[in-house]
Amino acid sequence: MIYVMSDIHGMYDKYIEMLDLINLREHDILYILGDIVDRGPHPMKILQDMMKRPNVFGIFGNHELMM
Repeated sequence: MIYVMSDIHGMYDKYIEMLDLINLREHDILYILGDIVDRGPHPMKILQDMMKRPNVFGIFGNHELMM
């Protein structure tokens, strides 16, 4: 399965909630279409989690470029 999400804005709890909801498996792919950072309290936790998952790919948005 291929999944897409965007505009997480540092909301780590919501990010994890969504991963649980879709039951992301190692053979699935998740694309995160930008705006991972900014506004929310835990953007680094999201980025660190993404780096641990070989099937999660981030695409820079304008908030990443500002960072």
